[in-house]
Amino acid sequence: MRSPLFRHCAAPITGAALVAGTILIGAQAASAANDPVTTVTNYKAACQANSIIDVTKIQDTSVSVTAPTQVEAGETFTYRIQPGPSSYPNRDSGATTRNVSRLKLDFMIPENSTFVEAAVVGSGTNLDNVPPSVIRVDETGNPSDTGQILRLSGDNEVIGNGPSESVSTRSEGGIRAPKLQLNLDGTPNENGDSWFQLPAVDVTVVAGEAGTPIEPKLRTDGDAGNFNAYENFNTFLPKASFFGIQWANTRCVPRDSSSDPLNAGAGPLATVDVVAPPE
Repeated sequence: MRSPLFRHCAAPITGAALVAGTILIGAQAASAANDPVTTVTNYKAACQANSIIDVTKIQDTSVSVTAPTQVEAGETFTYRIQPGPSSYPNRDSGATTRNVSRLKLDFMIPENSTFVEAAVVGSGTNLDNVPPSVIRVDETGNPSDTGQILRLSGDNEVIGNGPSESVSTRSEGGIRAPKLQLNLDGTPNENGDSWFQLPAVDVTVVAGEAGTPIEPKLRTDGDAGNFNAYENFNTFLPKASFFGIQWANTRCVPRDSSSDPLNAGAGPLATVDVVAPPE
């Protein structure tokens, strides 16, 4: 069986206005002179679905960051990171999709900053089961006050790289995208695709030394930069029917192919220049 994967790509026209509103409305204003701006990073993700037959797919995806372009050293400010919309089909290579669950996205706490707090903005679109939350974790995926990773998930219920009692590759859990066959605005999708979007996350930090920019990034350091690793920034669990229930734990990394180097998705998603306060 060719295991289904959800698709990361631009939203259909019916959902485009909603997406734009999500990343721009209510952005935190900086106390520095310039207003926040939104930077959209489009890139490809190499994803492998691990099931009775392993399948690799290359997905077009995106992430947006709304942040000031300049802050002062020692200044507390907030930036917003918004995952792009995604979808999965009604059927894929003979299998009938059921849902996608255990959705997870990992982001790095930027260098030259001191973490203050992070908060989920809203509840996302076309999601259910465990409400989205953001926690601070270490390299093993366990909650940690000193970890450098921010995890958007449903109570850290993921497919791997988490507490043993929270991980599974053969059961639903965490954030789930049910099979609604709807666009983001709630209208029926003519192809039977199910569209959904994870919520934005507001991250508050204190700027460090002047002269070194603050650059929000996805998690791609160490094992997270490898192809088909549980540590990958984006992992999830499709469920489908094909001579019974089939599970396809899936792991995505910013690469143009499984063997290509990391691409722009592993680079800075925004650049916030840190300047010295006026004397």
